[in-house]
Amino acid sequence: MVSKKIRPVSALSSALFSALLLCSVFSPTSQAELPNDTVPNVLTLPEAHPESWLYVQDMNFWGMTEGKVIILDIASNTRNYKGQVSTGFFGSFIPSTERNEMYSAETYYARGTRGARTDVLSVWDNATLSVKKEIELPHKKRAQTVSEKNATQLIDNDKYMLVFNFTPATSVSVIDMLEHKVLNDVDIPGCSLIYPSGKRGFSTLCADGSMLSIQLDEQGKVASETRVPSFFNVDEDPLFEKYARINNVGYFPTFHGYMQPVDLSGPVAKPQEKWDLLSASEREQNWRPGGWQIISGHPDGRVFVLMHKDGVNGSHKDGGTEVWVYDTKQHKKIKTIPLETHGISLEVTKGDEALLAVTNAKMMLDVYNPKSAKLERTLSIGGDNANPFTLTAVE
Repeated sequence: MVSKKIRPVSALSSALFSALLLCSVFSPTSQAELPNDTVPNVLTLPEAHPESWLYVQDMNFWGMTEGKVIILDIASNTRNYKGQVSTGFFGSFIPSTERNEMYSAETYYARGTRGARTDVLSVWDNATLSVKKEIELPHKKRAQTVSEKNATQLIDNDKYMLVFNFTPATSVSVIDMLEHKVLNDVDIPGCSLIYPSGKRGFSTLCADGSMLSIQLDEQGKVASETRVPSFFNVDEDPLFEKYARINNVGYFPTFHGYMQPVDLSGPVAKPQEKWDLLSASEREQNWRPGGWQIISGHPDGRVFVLMHKDGVNGSHKDGGTEVWVYDTKQHKKIKTIPLETHGISLEVTKGDEALLAVTNAKMMLDVYNPKSAKLERTLSIGGDNANPFTLTAVE
């Protein structure tokens, strides 16, 4: 058996190795000095948000005092989460189309879930996502419901904000957004929610199938009030309170699959002729609209409606398996978009290259190309703990 001898490293070789190692560690050319990090390092967003961005309101049912609105670029596969703002307990949200601001009507309690109540209207800066102003809503009666677009609306080129109140008596608070002060509360007994109409006013849906149209003066007082006679049967085929607005016409789907347009361009709402969303065969299969935010409109005249088959009385909140696209000028369906995952809410972006966002049953956002009907990406805003029921496109 032949043994191998290990050759010892000479003292000179060891010393040379150590010297080279020290040179490599301490040589000024071997390691560039890194710049100091700035803490905190805060980026800003563009003052005008792009048309591909979406405001996603998370009600946060698992911690309802901590609601929020998340700003997403739904056209991007990377870095699409742009930021978020807090909306407190059952907040309602709307972005301005005239100023680089966003607004949220919020409620807080002194001890989180109890204690003294404070209602505020927060003014958020588009670029920094910081609060520029808080306007206290003194009467503490803002409606606290699952997020609802028509609970907070802007009128008269965003000069006035309208906030829906429910105690259960219903009223609307009028806030001057230039002076940042509450002007008035307008009683709307038996009616709910806010649909801007005319130059400086709103209409509201009433329990008997009518509408109430109100115009305001510059002090936020009622200048005129008109009751629009009942134009739908609340027992046989009620309207969804969600609508799509295109060129000042509001498109309200009915529970049984009709479309009720209402002209809101003037001081008094004018219901127009109702038209059918379904063909004879589709009606035999009981296709119906359903979900939370079931309809969205594009400026080119298209409306997108979330639909489900085998509908019954009570299925109006069940969501849908398809999105049907209609031409509002021709009163006909022009496209069907099958959904890969059951949908609950939807919104279409308003640019030329529109995208369709659908909140799916897994509480994620599926983004479809309306032209090809293809699913382009799925975005998470917090997994199963998120509740992105209300989606608002940049306009």
